[in-house]
Amino acid sequence: MSRDKKRGGIHTAFVKNKMDLTQGSILKKMLIFAIPIILTNLFQQFYQVADMMVVGNFAQDSTKSLAAVGATTSVTGLCLNLFIGLGVGVNVVCARLFGAKREEELRRAMHTSVILAVLCGVGIGVFGLLFSRPLLEWIGAPAEVIEEAALYMKIIFLGQTGSIVYNFGASILRSHGDTKRPMYILLATGLVNVVMNFFLVYYFHLDSTGVALATVAAYYLSAMAVLWILFSPRGEYRLRISRLSLGKEALAIASVGIPSGLNSIMFSIPKVIIVSALNTLGATVLAADSSSHNVETVLYQVIAGFCAACVSFVAQNYGAQNFRRIDRLWRIAMLISLVFFALVGVVLYPIAEDVMKLFADQDQVLTLGAVRIHIVCCTYILYVFPEICIAFLRGLGKATVSSALNILGVCVPRILWITCVFFTFRTGEIAYDYALLLLCYPVSWALSGVAQFICYRYYRGLLHPKEI
Repeated sequence: MSRDKKRGGIHTAFVKNKMDLTQGSILKKMLIFAIPIILTNLFQQFYQVADMMVVGNFAQDSTKSLAAVGATTSVTGLCLNLFIGLGVGVNVVCARLFGAKREEELRRAMHTSVILAVLCGVGIGVFGLLFSRPLLEWIGAPAEVIEEAALYMKIIFLGQTGSIVYNFGASILRSHGDTKRPMYILLATGLVNVVMNFFLVYYFHLDSTGVALATVAAYYLSAMAVLWILFSPRGEYRLRISRLSLGKEALAIASVGIPSGLNSIMFSIPKVIIVSALNTLGATVLAADSSSHNVETVLYQVIAGFCAACVSFVAQNYGAQNFRRIDRLWRIAMLISLVFFALVGVVLYPIAEDVMKLFADQDQVLTLGAVRIHIVCCTYILYVFPEICIAFLRGLGKATVSSALNILGVCVPRILWITCVFFTFRTGEIAYDYALLLLCYPVSWALSGVAQFICYRYYRGLLHPKEI
């Protein structure tokens, strides 16, 4: 077989990974596209749990190491949410250009995304080196763990170039309809992470530092894999180092990505208030809440993956000006999600305490954890509605409006509920007070859902009112 034919065969194999979301069965393509993203999210969550399990079971001073890692999560999460949001911007811009078949602009956007990822990674790495310890001191990290926590935090920040490059690269692939290869990359590098965690902690006694080094190694392996796909001369993308530059597409990415990132950052404010309210209910409630939160985390990853698929779907069809297909997708996405989470609620409600036994064994913790599953997890059907609206608005490029509405519809009601309702009507009976506190979630989801739906219908009508 000639070299040209071989190259053609390889190229064809790569192209099969792409998916044109502007044609074909919406339901079939949605499921094929969304399931790998959902699995990717669940893999990421599993590896984070695995990190904590290795430290908790094999570190020389497991309590100190767990405290050191835990002391950094709020700070690193706050700083990184902005860059996660920028990845959404990459997905939307590239998917829109792909759907519109504007190939030269798409190529410029991909080159811009790669250099933007590197610059963001280097910037946050420098920030972490300079400010890790001052930030830990500012949030009141325990003195006995601050040295170990600062070292862990610096290493994690230095690895963020790899993490951001992977996430931006994965966003480029997903914008083309390719969700499988990002999943395969994460699966492989995640396994490397788990194995390195064990060896560095158990055999080399590096404790939290070993976990950080293993995580960073996985980040850079992920980045190398996605860059190989994008820059391979035998692949379909064939990006070139010589063409890396910040083009005008960076502004389009930022216009979608920054509001998405700021939206996540703003959610830290009501979280702090909710945690403060939980602290007033005692250690048993805190244990129940943290244990039952594992169930919610799994459901959240399912929603996040499904909504990420909706963003790419909408952006491609918006680029192709295929508004009727967007409307059909809206109906199908709502039907799938509402049926799924209605079934989740029906199944979870009677077995809530049995599910809690996976995470705890004290009777009161089991009972209180079941309260959270009943109120929060079984009302996720209310949460999915505004999240799909937000995904569709982001796909249409209206991230700023959706983020502002989400802050007003979720953050403000939760703060008002805690300060005005919870502290006013609490009785001192732990189960009742805990349930009263948790009601801030479904109430805020319902309010946000109404606002996001009205907003989506308004902007959808402006785009092409004749096809509504």
